[in-house]
Amino acid sequence: MQRLRVIIALFTLFSSTNFVSAAVVLPVPFTVQAPFGNWSSPWQDFCEEASVVMVAHYLWKLPLTPKFADAEMQLIKTYETYVFGRYKDTSAEETTQILRNLYGFKEARVLYDPRLADIKRELSGGNPLIVPVAGRLLGNPYFRPPGPLYHMLVIKGFDDAREVFITNDPGTRRGENLEYPQKKLFEAIHDWNGGDVTRGKRAMIVIGK
Repeated sequence: MQRLRVIIALFTLFSSTNFVSAAVVLPVPFTVQAPFGNWSSPWQDFCEEASVVMVAHYLWKLPLTPKFADAEMQLIKTYETYVFGRYKDTSAEETTQILRNLYGFKEARVLYDPRLADIKRELSGGNPLIVPVAGRLLGNPYFRPPGPLYHMLVIKGFDDAREVFITNDPGTRRGENLEYPQKKLFEAIHDWNGGDVTRGKRAMIVIGK
C-alpha cells in the first residue's frame, strides 16, 4: 500500500500543470516593430503593438508576414488613440485591454510581482508572455544608444542550462530568438508607471490558450 501511494504521488507530481521543464521554446512568429525598415514615427513606438501581434498569431496558429504585421499594428494604433487618447507607451493593463477588447482574448490578464518560477511555469504550459521593461537595463547591443526608456517584448522560452530567456524582441531586426540572461531580463521588468519606469511594478501579461 505504501509503495502504491508513492507511485500515485510521483504520477501526480509529473503530470501536474505546475511541472516546469528545464528548457522550452515556443514557436511564436516574429515581427520587428518596423516591418519595412522605416523606424520613424509611429513605428519607433510600436513595440507594444508588435508584441500583441506576435502573441495573437501564435495563439491563432497563423503565419505572420510584414504586410499583416504592419496592418495590424496600425489598427491597434487607431484603437489606442480612440480609447486611450494616445498610442505611445501603453502600460501592461492597457496592453491587456487591447488583447481582451480588440483581439477577443478575454482570458488575458496581468500578473503583478511574478517570480522567475511563474514565468517558467507559464512557458512550460505553452503560454508566451508579454513583459514591459526598462529598456536601458537590458543591455541590448542592437538598440541605438542609450536604448528605449520603456520597451515591451515577448518571452517565448528559456534554457536553464544556459540561464537564458529566449525572446522575440521587436525592437531590432535581429530580435527573433534573441536571448537575455535570466537575471538581467527579470530585473529589467517594470511597468510604465507614468514614465518613472525603473520604479514601475514588475508585471507580465498572461494570455493563455
